[in-house]
Amino acid sequence: MNAIRHAILVGFLSAMMAFPPSAIMAQPPATPVAESTIVGLPYVPDNAAVIAQLQVERLANSPVLWAYPTEVVEAFGKKYLGFNPMKVTGITYVMLPPEEGSKEFGMYGVVHTSETLTQETFFAGIAPLVESVKSSQEAQETFPGLKGKIFAIDGFPGETCAAHLLDEHTFLIGSETIVAELAKAGPQQHLTHPAQLLVDNSEGADFSAIMNNRVLLDSPTPQPANEQFLPVFEKVQMVRESTDSISVRVNLIESASAVLKLDAIDEDAAQRLEEFINASLDSLKARASFDAERDLQSDNPLEVAMGKYQLRSTTQLFDSLKPERKGKSLVLKYEQDPGSVAGANVAILAVMVALLLPAIQQAREAARRARATNNLRELGLGMHLFHDTMHRFPAQASTDSKGKKLLSWRVHLLPYLDQNDLYERFHLDEPWDSEHNKKLIQLMPDVYRSPDSAAPEFHTNYLVPVGKYMVFEEPNAPNQKTGRSFADILDGTSNTAMIVNVNDDASVIWTKPDDLEVDLGNVSKHLPKSQQQDTYILCCDARIRVVPPTAPDELLRLLFLRNDGKPIPR
Repeated sequence: MNAIRHAILVGFLSAMMAFPPSAIMAQPPATPVAESTIVGLPYVPDNAAVIAQLQVERLANSPVLWAYPTEVVEAFGKKYLGFNPMKVTGITYVMLPPEEGSKEFGMYGVVHTSETLTQETFFAGIAPLVESVKSSQEAQETFPGLKGKIFAIDGFPGETCAAHLLDEHTFLIGSETIVAELAKAGPQQHLTHPAQLLVDNSEGADFSAIMNNRVLLDSPTPQPANEQFLPVFEKVQMVRESTDSISVRVNLIESASAVLKLDAIDEDAAQRLEEFINASLDSLKARASFDAERDLQSDNPLEVAMGKYQLRSTTQLFDSLKPERKGKSLVLKYEQDPGSVAGANVAILAVMVALLLPAIQQAREAARRARATNNLRELGLGMHLFHDTMHRFPAQASTDSKGKKLLSWRVHLLPYLDQNDLYERFHLDEPWDSEHNKKLIQLMPDVYRSPDSAAPEFHTNYLVPVGKYMVFEEPNAPNQKTGRSFADILDGTSNTAMIVNVNDDASVIWTKPDDLEVDLGNVSKHLPKSQQQDTYILCCDARIRVVPPTAPDELLRLLFLRNDGKPIPR
């Protein structure tokens, strides 16, 4: 799966487990966090390393979040996930320590939605965004009683991901093994220690999280790869060994505040932590002040003004960040002036939109590219079936008794694309623009329609490269119907281009015997590479090669020529 498909699904699932989009929709006024409002507490095990929860209701009524593209999110969710993400009302996210012999943390989320979920539509459309989806029979073998889907995603922890309905409003999502075990065990009758920690540290918070160091201390400690990081590693290790737990509480809308609490193993450890935090804050303040003082010495009045602002804001920020030690606990608070809350909300909105819009765009690109890839694969299969029958590929165009071009190879491929009825309607002894054949142009099959094309109606972007020493050359004989065979492709079928997806300005009417006349001196002409986009090429082995815009033109030249004898660079 390409990077775009990775990003959209991994990012979307991760966001679903941490920050649901319905957090910005209008909801009733905020209420204090209660145990019953935290989703999935009975599914938090004793060995949970990190637990986080988001109180959607407390974030829902911010007026500055009106610009959130909810319509796009709704459409994406309904198409691929089978439910409306804007109806998500709460999420709890859990990380488990690595199993023996593994370095990866397990992860899953418990998601609650006000929408009624059905097993028939739940994640039913996920296939275009993932590597693979298990069939119902396969899924039941590894996850008996599954109510949902199991799918593989590159970049997601674990080999496969599972989405499983707990009831008509709640589901688990995460690594298949973990979700299956949780579903089999069912909800805990009593809150575990980590779950209770989360409840105790969530009062009045919009978002809260805890790190359970009791569990992490039992996990293997990674060593720094470079000695220069050893001092930092030693400080992190000191914090890890000195704390039982670390918690964070955040208010984003009503008060714009955050609280970091470290529960030390004893009072001596709390004192060490206080000294460490104060020293770290002093170091950060000194660094920030140094940059500000440097700007104050500038001859540029704008840089001087920026230095003054940075010095003022730095002083205000660090003066407010002073840890308070009470017994074994160390608390670090940050509270923004109430008059600045609106500004903070605008910043939050900007960050959310900046994160979401690329993801939505990537989703659209992923879906379009999947369809384009499927079209090329279908054309490749058709070419191979034609060759199996005729022992040669179709000619670039059929010709009459005088050698004049009649119809494109795209017409003669129709019987091998399950379009024989359409093929038989053509007058094969007439040119593409004869009175009869012109009427069939409007019947262009979908396989010839590039999904992301803005070309004129009934134009196709799928052309064969035409030129000397290429798989397709200009027909040079009367009554010609076939062209080259596999035996003519001396460079190997996986190293030779057969069909390319061209730019809209090079698209042609699908029945017209025109294609891409390759200029080896300007080999990127009319290809997406010339517009800094990926170029999709179907090779003669029916596999698709993606040529990035950064690839040298020499790569395209080698792919277009069938017998140059030169290896393709990797």
